[in-house]
Amino acid sequence: MEGRNQASTAAGGVSRMKEDLENCTRDLLASFQPRPMIRAHTEGRKRPHVGVIGAGLAGLRCAEVLIEGGARVTVLEARDRIGGRIHQAKLLDQVVDMGPNWVHGTDDNPILKLAQETDTSLCAVADTMKVFEPSGTEMPEEFAAEGMETVWDLIGDAFKHSNEQCLGIDPSLSLKDYFYEKLAEGTLDKDQQKRVLLLAEMWGSFIGDSWDRQSLRWFWLEECLDGENLLVANNHASVLQHVAVKPLAYADVRLSTKVTSIETAGTNLRDPRVTVRSADGETFRFDEVVVAVPLGCLKQNRPTFSPPLPPRLQRAVRNASYSTLEKVYITFPTAFWDGPDTPSSPSTSPSAPRSFSYFLHLTTYVPAPQQSHTIELLSLSTPSLFGAHARPTLLVYTHDPLASHLSSLLANHSPGSAAYNSALDEFFRPYYSRLPFYNPSNPSCTPAGFLATDWRGDDLAGNGAYTNFKVAEDSSQGEQIRVDADVRAMRAGVPERGVWFAGEHTAPFVALGTTTGAYWSGEAVAGRVLAANGIMGVEGVEGVRNKL
Repeated sequence: MEGRNQASTAAGGVSRMKEDLENCTRDLLASFQPRPMIRAHTEGRKRPHVGVIGAGLAGLRCAEVLIEGGARVTVLEARDRIGGRIHQAKLLDQVVDMGPNWVHGTDDNPILKLAQETDTSLCAVADTMKVFEPSGTEMPEEFAAEGMETVWDLIGDAFKHSNEQCLGIDPSLSLKDYFYEKLAEGTLDKDQQKRVLLLAEMWGSFIGDSWDRQSLRWFWLEECLDGENLLVANNHASVLQHVAVKPLAYADVRLSTKVTSIETAGTNLRDPRVTVRSADGETFRFDEVVVAVPLGCLKQNRPTFSPPLPPRLQRAVRNASYSTLEKVYITFPTAFWDGPDTPSSPSTSPSAPRSFSYFLHLTTYVPAPQQSHTIELLSLSTPSLFGAHARPTLLVYTHDPLASHLSSLLANHSPGSAAYNSALDEFFRPYYSRLPFYNPSNPSCTPAGFLATDWRGDDLAGNGAYTNFKVAEDSSQGEQIRVDADVRAMRAGVPERGVWFAGEHTAPFVALGTTTGAYWSGEAVAGRVLAANGIMGVEGVEGVRNKL
């Protein structure tokens, strides 16, 4: 759900999102009852020892709430840093987010409040665009506007259809199939239909995969919080450090500690503690363990569980899908595309800078392997949007199959090396060279640097980016996949064994796949762990309850 101005629809009747929030509230409140039979070993001890596996946003927020509740906390993190997929890197003199860039929804969003508290700069990026036809010429503005209006109308209809019909929808159908069906029933001519279908490919940047992989049945799960979607103009570093203050001060945080196995004694209360083993041979014993590693790691059975997770939970992890979103930053000496006199305030004139540039299956001047890709460039340079954080940089969102292709191009090159920059420049020059005011003889039009993410090559990220909802690839043994129930199963964990889960893949439906979801999930599971040990009334837990 990394994309930008995503539609939010209350799809008639009672939204499934609203039902889930109500159920989350009920389940969370119910869990605020001590369970002495399960937690009998904590009698007489006020401080359960909780192990948190993973120091991403979910793990850190979980640790923070546990500390507030008086628990003893140990955080085990495989990396040599905190943050997980919330990570920054240097591109020349810029510090850029390699992970999430967006705050999804402004209504009661804790990440928005954290951004405000930490002076993290946010901006509402206008959905202004230049669209380039397959021929490489710019699409007339009225055609682009009409086409995008149809795209968003159909996406809104698809949300409503998915919310209302859900299990009645063929699980093999994609969002693309829905577009084809509705366009065939409509009044647009063939050229207009083709234009809409090309423009609709931008949905891939939201889900981190091609739009023909987007499940129509589970499309309603892509809805997000109400309000604006805001771009983080600088980066998430201050937000991360703010959440990490208490864990770093009061928890035992072990970096470079890769957990390989989690062992429990089932429901044997004679020894109910959880044993955690690391790759370097260390053994830890905890009263409770919160597993806050990425979904992609769980799908690869990392860490292992002994005994294995219950079959229902194994199915839930197997059925969940994980996105392939990657990003490329391209920075220049100056933002040549804004022209010599960039407006300092928003303008509606045809010459005003556009936030987005779309290149639709260019066929006439790019190499054949690139002709099937739609490329989206986001300009980070407009002073009226980004203020002091404006920079002469283009941000490109990619996903498979393009992300895989770029990864192969860069496989043997170090970031920042001449070969690395050359490979990316050769690929992207056909696109940025179509931007306004480009002049190949002007040094300002030659990139000064490139930086690409490689989440698919990052084992500790689970070789991907975040949760999404793809068309079912396998329904073995006649199993009907229930993605909503799968999320609830992961959210519930195995509390009778002292094993709990946190992460954006266990969030309330309305925040799945987002930083907000990661934060909420850590907060909520900490509340359940504390409640299971007879500890109630924690301020952070009340915050989750009120928002759910």
